[in-house]
Amino acid sequence: MRSKRWVAPTVLLVSLGLVGAACGSDNKSSSSSTAAPASTSASTAAATTAAGGATTTAGGAATTAAGGAAAAQGPVIPDKGSGKYGQDPSNPNLYAGPNGFSIDVSKCPSDWDIKQGITDSQIDMFASFPKSGPLAGFALLYDGMTDYYNYVNENGGIDGRKISLEGKDDQYQPAATKTNSDEALAANKYAVFDVMLGTPNNLGIWDDTNRECMPQLLNGTGAPQWGDVENHPWTTGMQLDYFTEAGIWAEWLKTKFPNGAKVASITFNTDFGKSYLNGFKSAIKGSNIQLVGDFPHDPTAPNLDNQYTSAAATNADVLLLQTSGVYCTQGMADVEKGSWKPVVVMSGTCGSLNQFFQPLIDQGLTGKDTNLVYYLKDPNDPRYADDPMVKTYKDITTKAGHDPNKTTYFTGWVFGWYMTEILKEAASYKGGLNRANIMVAARAIQQTNPTYLAGLTTKMDGTKDAYLSEGAEMVQYQITDPKKLGSFQKVGDLIDLEGKLGTYATVKANSG
Repeated sequence: MRSKRWVAPTVLLVSLGLVGAACGSDNKSSSSSTAAPASTSASTAAATTAAGGATTTAGGAATTAAGGAAAAQGPVIPDKGSGKYGQDPSNPNLYAGPNGFSIDVSKCPSDWDIKQGITDSQIDMFASFPKSGPLAGFALLYDGMTDYYNYVNENGGIDGRKISLEGKDDQYQPAATKTNSDEALAANKYAVFDVMLGTPNNLGIWDDTNRECMPQLLNGTGAPQWGDVENHPWTTGMQLDYFTEAGIWAEWLKTKFPNGAKVASITFNTDFGKSYLNGFKSAIKGSNIQLVGDFPHDPTAPNLDNQYTSAAATNADVLLLQTSGVYCTQGMADVEKGSWKPVVVMSGTCGSLNQFFQPLIDQGLTGKDTNLVYYLKDPNDPRYADDPMVKTYKDITTKAGHDPNKTTYFTGWVFGWYMTEILKEAASYKGGLNRANIMVAARAIQQTNPTYLAGLTTKMDGTKDAYLSEGAEMVQYQITDPKKLGSFQKVGDLIDLEGKLGTYATVKANSG
């Protein structure tokens, strides 16, 4: 039996890989790990979610928002599937997708079940994420996904099936993620692993999930490894990858400093931070932008004092904060309190005002003039007050007893929308809704998520394009009252690099 192959480790390694998504400030997410039944009304489902916490039950998808309005970039719930791909009529073990991508289920374990986790009434999925510990704020993302799936369930489901997402706490510790993954694989219960958080967390399980033919979809991290379609076909990402994000920084700096600039960086010493470092180095080759010093910090460092002092000694024109969590707040505070005044460019993982900028106000600081990339709509921006996706988000989130101003909930809607598209697409394929078609559908996304900035496109194209998000614009945090949160204002052109990166093979060829 497969369960005999999964032995859970007992030692927890404290190592962080941070999701490249906006994070809210509320750490009061439930510790429940059992999905609750879907409700019969949006408000009841929301109440169940608020009580039951971060684990999720939800399902199906309709094609329009509340009131029948569709967002400009796409409906609040994805359109029905294209029916383009699926089971090969001449080979029932082969499921074919776009640009040469295929799944041969004869290569899966002998006890593998193509319909595992899928019944006529429900689709069971699993996620491991921090419900407790210093990074429990990221669990709000799963509350947001829960709200979205419940909304989808109330609008028809996936051909009447409800989506059920069961979650388990890992405190953002890779060894705990591995334990949770091992147990979930051994349970023979789930169709999909949905949005597992953390770069080292996902790297610690992706060999297992690919060997076990478990779709590991929409990883909650922007590591470029998720584009390794050649060697890890069962794993995908969603977010703007850190390699590309750093390249966008570089292009912006070339415009801002046409005569050249010296750059220092403080880098999270994991694959997460190194992806930024490699991306930036690749993007500045042959330019007059110079990286004059990189100062890594340990994932468990108490602060960035030593790294900041070393970076300041370079007197560089620019400081890159290639880190996340509390370290972004600390880095901005160090700059604001110090005599060195570089242009600060910060990881997009630290874009939440509530989580990363409010603590500065509490210290009598502001974080003003910090620059980062944006590619999602800000639901708190008045410009989007009438946007169908934002309006529906605020309505459903409020009914769920959650604060829609905490944008991590909205990030959950981003992920939930894509998973819903994948499931609807797979359900339309030859052979019907099964795990092989789900994997093919994840490599064939063509609809543009309505949470994205207008002008950006999002696609996956088999073995040709393994990255879903490849564009953004530079924004700057500006304030009018130092005692209140400010807002992000556009300071660079929208850059859409759709299809340019290709696969992880390209990243590897341009790293080092």
